[in-house]
Amino acid sequence: MSAWETLRAMRPLLLVLASAAFAVPAAAGQTTIDLTYESVMDMVRPDVHPGVKVHHNLQVVLSEGNQVTETHNRNANGLSDKFAHEAALGGGDAQSYEPVWHVVSAGELVRSQNEVQSTRTITVTLTSPTTCSIAVKDELKPGFTEYAFPRIGQHALGYFTGYAIVGATCAIH
Repeated sequence: MSAWETLRAMRPLLLVLASAAFAVPAAAGQTTIDLTYESVMDMVRPDVHPGVKVHHNLQVVLSEGNQVTETHNRNANGLSDKFAHEAALGGGDAQSYEPVWHVVSAGELVRSQNEVQSTRTITVTLTSPTTCSIAVKDELKPGFTEYAFPRIGQHALGYFTGYAIVGATCAIH
């Protein structure tokens, strides 16, 4: 069964859950999922800034034809940026820096993103027809001791330690 067929079979549950991840009405054959999470880390270079708190908003829309549209914005200390990506569910190159979404099981979607020195995995789990939970995990690649992330509002990398997720929400509309 294709990923879309799996999602379609779960449509009553997913249309409620996925609407939180995707900003498209369920009646249009799409599910919207809204995800938020807060990360806190210490910038160690090129500048030193302890306790940097970043708020992440992701809106994920699943639509017919196995399409996933994601809008991701981040903000910290009055600065913000925004990214958008569209691809086939399960499609994409896991080695690129673009996010890849795939269905793991009937009630679980996973987003994987390869960063310069780490890998981020976001797992969305359906907890009922109208609710979901989110787990965010960043893992350093072998040989690295710092996370390298694009600095908000700049076209350069910042290097961070002490990275932690301190809050997360998931909603389906």
